[in-house]
Parts: sequence; C-alpha cells; structure tokens
Amino acid sequence: MKQNLLKSKIKQIFIKHGLSNNHAEIASNYLVKAELIEAKSHGLARLKMYCDRIRSKLIKAKPKIKVKKISSSISHVDADNSIGFVGADVGIQQAINNAKKTGIGLVAVKKSGHYGLSSFYAEQAVKKGLLVWCFTNAPPALAPHGARKALFGTNPVCFGAPTGKAPFILDMSTSMINRGKIRRASKLNEKIPHGVAMDSTGKITTNADQALLGTQLPIAGFKGSGL
Repeated sequence: MKQNLLKSKIKQIFIKHGLSNNHAEIASNYLVKAELIEAKSHGLARLKMYCDRIRSKLIKAKPKIKVKKISSSISHVDADNSIGFVGADVGIQQAINNAKKTGIGLVAVKKSGHYGLSSFYAEQAVKKGLLVWCFTNAPPALAPHGARKALFGTNPVCFGAPTGKAPFILDMSTSMINRGKIRRASKLNEKIPHGVAMDSTGKITTNADQALLGTQLPIAGFKGSGL
C-alpha cells in the first residue's frame, strides 16, 4: 500500500509538471523501483532534478517521439528531449521487437536524458529470453588513471542474460561508485568511501562536496581507465 501511495504521489508531481498520464506512470514506476532495490541514488533523490529540468525546458513535457526503421534489425529513436525513462523505454521495446523478428535488435536513441538504472531496460529484454547490452553516455566526471582532471563520463555498461529462474544482470558505471551516490551523500552530509574520488587538487577525499568539485576515480586503476 505504501509503495502504491508513493508511486501515486510521484506520478501526480510529474503530471503537474506537464507530463502525460502515460509518461508520468513510466517515470514514477522507475523511481519507486529504484527505491525498492535500494538504489537510492537513482530514486527519490533524483525527483527534484527531473522536475527542475522540465521547468527549464531541458526535458520536454510533451515530446513527439519518432522511431525510424533502418532495417529489420536496426532502428533509430528521436526521443525529442523526452524524460529519459520514456526515451529508453521506447528504445528497449523497439530493440526487443526487432530481435524477436530477426534475432538481433540494435537501437540508438538520441535527444534523451538521464534514464535511471540501465538494468530497468535490460530486465525487460531478459524476461523475453534475450541477451542484452545497454550503454549510455555521461558528462565528464572521471579522471583517467594518473590524472586529476575529469575527462571521461561515468558511462554505464549493462549486460543481461536469461539463466533460468533468476536472470543475470550486471549494471555498472566505469567509476568506483556512481555520481548519484556522491550527490546523495552531499545532501545528507555523509562521507563517501576512501579511494573513490579526489578533490580539485588531486588528493583522495571522503568529503562528498569536495569530490563534486574534483573528480571520480575509475574502476580497476589503469585497466578501468583503459576500458
């Protein structure tokens, strides 16, 4: 009951910001799901960010999404700056449809934004008995190995495979921890783990505010930086 009430409240907030009932349903569902799986950096902590972006017109409340067929296997989605959840949802559904027809579904999405956890979309494909890869870009926040300046994004990599009753899904950023966790720690005045970020001078810090002014560190040292 609490879950449904929370989802309803979030949905109404999105509707008040101009999203259609369907798009508000999709967005609220994913935010609540993030909370339920303890991915709090991608749950309610992100709600204000999405609302601010809608108000500033970075996210279109009423986008005109277009899907272009390149071939039977390949499609292109112009998300028209929709909220990222919706653009990604359209993309994975198209990829699933293509894969069911030809064995391969390759879809690129442009003019979209932050879409929460990649695993949300990988899970949909895995439930259809498909192998899936999901990738997305991100703004500079990651220093290459041996550097102190942010040059790379924390670009998430996600892989999913059906393996019987419990599917295998790996969803990870290329940084030691995702940036959302640092932002959440900053808001709650909490420390971040040692060894995951540097301040603006290139020194390791556990202060979330200093980390946001500095840069994050890649997974697995030089190997992660190379990846």
